[in-house]
Amino acid sequence: MKRIIISGLIAGVASAIVLIIFQISGLFELFSTTPILGVENVNVQTIAQIEITLGIIWGIIWSVLYAFIYDYIPAIGFKKGLVYGLIIWIISGFRLAVIIIPYGGYLWTTPFAISTFFSIAIVYGLLIGYLYKK
Repeated sequence: MKRIIISGLIAGVASAIVLIIFQISGLFELFSTTPILGVENVNVQTIAQIEITLGIIWGIIWSVLYAFIYDYIPAIGFKKGLVYGLIIWIISGFRLAVIIIPYGGYLWTTPFAISTFFSIAIVYGLLIGYLYKK
């Protein structure tokens, strides 16, 4: 159980760091001239604290789920992690990007989907596939 938690912790922190980089890089401003509501007064330290905390929590939860369904995921090694990362991205990142459209967040749908894809599907998936050994 300790191995599952540690691998989820490491993958969650790395995923959060990638998401922080996308948030402060200006990707969201490429698609919209209006800032994300409520974020205009938030500094980088607050964004980092929130994203790393959420990355740790969700990283551990997703790694426990990964351990339970490990045998049912097709592929071998880190490719298994990439498949799992893509599944998690569809469930959490892409679904949320589609849900925010009718609430006026259509300008941020594309950058949100892109940033969560690289953060969750690529970085988290690769790391969980590499770190977790049955």
